[in-house]
Amino acid sequence: MYEFRKYKIKQGNKQVSHPKLIVDVTDDEYGFMGLTSSKFKGRGHKNLPLLENPRFSKGKRLTYKSYLRRKIEYDKKENFEEPLQNYSLSNIDKALIEDYVSKKLKKQ
Repeated sequence: MYEFRKYKIKQGNKQVSHPKLIVDVTDDEYGFMGLTSSKFKGRGHKNLPLLENPRFSKGKRLTYKSYLRRKIEYDKKENFEEPLQNYSLSNIDKALIEDYVSKKLKKQ
């Protein structure tokens, strides 16, 4: 768990794919949180900051700030591609996300 996958969705008449962090797995669905470079989602809804960018390029971690959307969403496994090889959470971020996700899933 805690792997990044491309999420294939259709927006209008165009097929797009965005990286998502898989945080929960059921028989036929993945629970995921969106990865973004934006500090806010909408008006004043803060995203969850990551201490280190999870994306790598040419063997180095990128330096710009990254955030995760706070909402855990679910969709069918068929809407996701294979795990992304150039994305990985740092150990510090993984511990923070595990704590956040466990509290969030208990509330549901």
